[in-house]
Amino acid sequence: MLAVPFLGPAGSGKPSLAGSFSEFLTEKDYTVKIFNLDAGAEYLPYTPDFDIRNFFRVTDIMKKEHIGPNASIIRASQMIYDMSDQILDEMNKTEADFILIDLPGQLEVFAFKPTGALFMKKLQREMRVCGIFLLGADTSPTVSGFVVALLMSMAIQIQLGISLITVLHKSDLLKSKELLGMFNEPELLKDKITTTEQSGVITDMVLDTLKIIKNVRPSVRVIATSIKSREGYDELLDLLHEIFCGCGDNL
Repeated sequence: MLAVPFLGPAGSGKPSLAGSFSEFLTEKDYTVKIFNLDAGAEYLPYTPDFDIRNFFRVTDIMKKEHIGPNASIIRASQMIYDMSDQILDEMNKTEADFILIDLPGQLEVFAFKPTGALFMKKLQREMRVCGIFLLGADTSPTVSGFVVALLMSMAIQIQLGISLITVLHKSDLLKSKELLGMFNEPELLKDKITTTEQSGVITDMVLDTLKIIKNVRPSVRVIATSIKSREGYDELLDLLHEIFCGCGDNL
C-alpha cells in the first residue's frame, strides 16, 4: 500500500489531479481509494471514499467557535490530527494499492504547523508515503517564481520528512515547454534567469537559490501533468513505482 498526499498552493489543482489520476490508476487495474482531508472544500471533482467534511467543516467551526476563517482553518488542522488514529484505521481497512490523500488547500497551515508533520510521521509508521507537490502553470508565470516554488517544495519535504515528486500541473496552459526543459536542466534555467530577469540584488538571490536547489536536490525532475490530456500520468506512475519498490515492495 502506498499513500500519496497531494500538496500545493491554493489553486494549483490538487483535487482535479487526485480525481483524474485515481481514474487513470483504476484503468491500470490498481485498487485506489481517495481520502479528502480538506474540511474547507466546497466542491470536489471526485467522490471520496473518506471525507473529513462528514465530521466537521471550516464554516461550521467558524460558527460554533466564533472565530475567523484563518483561525478556523488552523483549528481544522488540529482536529484532523486529533482524528489521526481513526483516519489511519480507515486507511488500513482499505487494503488498496494506492491511497490518494487530498490535503487542505491552505498549504502553509498543514505543512508548517506541527500537526502536519506529526500526522505524516504517524502515516509513515503505517505505510509507505510519497507526496506529490503541485506547481500550477497558471500561478507562477515568471521564471523566478518557479524557482521560488521549487524552493518551497524542498522546504516542505524537509518539514514533513517524506519523499516528494514535483509536478508542473495544468501544463496545457503553458505556451511553451521551454520552462519544463529548464527545470530539468539547471544550467538552462540559470541562463534564462540571467537573460530575462532584471539585474540586481533580487536576481542574484534567485541565482543563489538555484545553486542551493542544485546542490541539495541535484536530480530534481519535474513532471508536466494535465487532466485534459493525461500528460505525465505514466511517468508519474513510474516514479511512484520506483520510490515504492526502493524498499523491496511491489505494486
